[in-house]
Parts: sequence; structure tokens; C-alpha cells
Amino acid sequence: MRFGAHVSSSGGISKAIARGQAIGCESLQVFTHNPRTWRPINHTDAEIAAFREQATAAGMGPLVSHGLYLMNLGAPDREVPSGPPGKPATSTRNIYRLSVTSLIQHLEIGERLGLAGVILHVGSSKGSTVDEAIDRIASGIAEAFAAAPGSCQIYLENTAGAGDTIGRTFGQLKSVWDGVGNPERLGVCLDTQHLFASGYPVHEPGGIDRVLEDFDATVGLAQLRCLHLNDSMTDFGSNRDRHENLGDGKIGPDGMRSILGAPRLQGLPVILEVPGITGEGPDLENMRRARTFHQEGLAARTAGKSS
Repeated sequence: MRFGAHVSSSGGISKAIARGQAIGCESLQVFTHNPRTWRPINHTDAEIAAFREQATAAGMGPLVSHGLYLMNLGAPDREVPSGPPGKPATSTRNIYRLSVTSLIQHLEIGERLGLAGVILHVGSSKGSTVDEAIDRIASGIAEAFAAAPGSCQIYLENTAGAGDTIGRTFGQLKSVWDGVGNPERLGVCLDTQHLFASGYPVHEPGGIDRVLEDFDATVGLAQLRCLHLNDSMTDFGSNRDRHENLGDGKIGPDGMRSILGAPRLQGLPVILEVPGITGEGPDLENMRRARTFHQEGLAARTAGKSS
């Protein structure tokens, strides 16, 4: 496993590398866009070159980005009223078209930065049927791939299952996968908190193995490219997306050991998206816990085989 974290890229994306090094990252996740606005950041050639050079010098990788939160490829392809919260609409916008354009931008800058992939919240149906939303999501991803050729991939992320989100089940992820038609640039990122919140028993003894068997049978383990490692503030099956520091939540230390010791997960980049001990995001203490739980999980597996 190559442990990493989501780190800030404020002040210039190349600064993310040093921030990652400071907390012991071997891999890294960043925002290449401001996650709360549609307007893309104009990364200069100098910043992009510095990012690539510093990552190479640090031996850091794989490197990934996370898509901005506004994107929703499952939204209906139509203009909808838009305006300040709580006030009358002053204009209209097409969330679906904005999402496709943003995804193209993510792939283009990802290619320039040398990123392995863009991690994507798949989307939500927004009142349409699940099948209709999945068709739009698949079409949007296919359009983005056609418009932004290269090696930068898209990793579909499972969801905690709130509301009408798509991706709460492996079957939904597979349906999106089948609809895209470009599997060589498509992968999956599994989030441990989202699995737990959507009812996959990763916290139970042997639970992660059963969950991965299900994933393999439905999607295929070869498609798993990244793991988001987060404990959960909310209960099992709650369908609520609330991350907790490792070992302090409902998955707990034993669950973390079981997950990180799973043979089928070894070799993956493992990205922390935890709140941090002081509330400032992933930190040295959570990275220490991740590596400790990993070693203890591997040791428990070895002891179980020899007993």
C-alpha cells in the first residue's frame, strides 16, 4: 500500500507536494479546481512543471485529483432556474452540460500534471429514474473521454447512499461502467466510510473479504485503482457521508486493521480524507495510525494462517 492524503493546493498546485511530504505521503490527492465554483483555475506552465518535478523528486505517486462537488452528470440535460440561495432565480443554467465541461477540464489538467486519474462522485438522479441518470452519466463520461484524449483516467467513487445519489451499490457502478464503453480509461475508487454507511459490513470480522468478493463478482477487482480510507461518524447503514479520524469512529480500530490487512487491497494507493486531530485535515497522527493499523492487520492475517 502507498499511503497518501488529500492535501491543499492553495497558493499554487506545486505546494501540494511539500504539504504531502510533511505528513508522510507516498501518494497524493488534490483539487485541481476550486471545488465550490465552476470557474477553472488557470494553472501556469511554471506551476505545472514544478508540480511534476517535485513529485518525481519526492518519489510520490500515484497522484490523483478529486472532481469538484458541483458536478452532477446524473442531472437532467436541461436549463434550470439559478440564483442566490433563498432569493428569486435571476438566470438559468444546465447542470449536466456544466458537469461535462468541467470533467473535460479535469481530464485536460490531469493529463498536464501527470495524474493517474480523476476521482468522480458519480452523480444523482434529481427526480428522474435511476436508469435515466445512469445513461446520462455514462454518456457524459464517454463525451469527456472523446474530448480529452490521453492517459488520465476517471475513477468512479461509491457513495454513502444519501438521497438519490448513484453509486451506492456495486451494481450501479457496474451499470455506469457498462454504459461508458471505454474501460481502459475507467476505474473505481472505494471509500471505506461510504461502504460502511451504505450497508457494506466492512467493520465485521471477515466483512471486508466478503465485500471484496461481491465487488469482484459484480465489477471486477482489476478495476479497483484507489482506496479512500476514512472512519465513520455515523452508524452502519446510515446513508450519511460523515468522515472520522482513523480508529475514532464506528468502523473502529479492529475494522481498520481488517480492511488494511485484506490481501486483495495490497498495492493500492490509500488516500486519507479524514477531518484531522485538530480539524485541519489529514495529519501526521492519522498517517501514523494508518500505517500502524496496516502492519497490525497484516500480522493478524499471518497469525490466522499459521494457527
